[in-house]
Amino acid sequence: MTKSILTTAASVLLLSALILGACSNKETGSEAEPTASSPAATAVSEATASPEPSASPEATEAAQASASPEASAEPSSGRPQTQSFGEQEGGVPGQEGTLAQGDGYSLYIFDGYTFDAQTGRLALTADPDYYAEIEPLPSGYDLAALKQQGQTELAAAGKPNDYSGELIEHPLRYAELYLQVSGESTEDYIVWKNEAGEAYLLRLHNPNGELSDQFAPWMTVSLSTIEGN
Repeated sequence: MTKSILTTAASVLLLSALILGACSNKETGSEAEPTASSPAATAVSEATASPEPSASPEATEAAQASASPEASAEPSSGRPQTQSFGEQEGGVPGQEGTLAQGDGYSLYIFDGYTFDAQTGRLALTADPDYYAEIEPLPSGYDLAALKQQGQTELAAAGKPNDYSGELIEHPLRYAELYLQVSGESTEDYIVWKNEAGEAYLLRLHNPNGELSDQFAPWMTVSLSTIEGN
């Protein structure tokens, strides 16, 4: 009887030890296992940190070109923006002209002059009453009709003189027609062709005042640089 009790007690102790050992192993394994949220958090972090695609080099260059002031600096005529002109007749010192755009043409203007592209008028800045008006002529213009028109326009100031074909050393030496009246003011009516054969009607008004010497030399040089675009 005593032997049976001892055997039973030993079995119970052994069973308890096995149960406790199994529970201990289960708790240890549960603590070592990583949480399921760790890989997901890493993936989200990597996706957020990835850089956005940058613009292509071609798109960047195009944007820079459109923003650069140099892109529009060259005039539509393709002529240089500035040009140097040497000493003029009468010892007038040379200077640099700046290109100006008119209605279908361009010309060089100089210090002390102002050009209105809308009206085609080039005038002394100090006194706009000294001026020249520029009018492009069509290819089929009637020279005889223009001469009659010029004589009519100038008749109010006196009888016009005809200097056509006599401007050998003049900047406007290619003038087909040059009518002029001199009195209190000097009025010129000119049909002029440049070397390219483009024709322009030029009307000059010189009040013959204190600025006359300043007006004439560089005004005629400017007019002689007219070229169509």
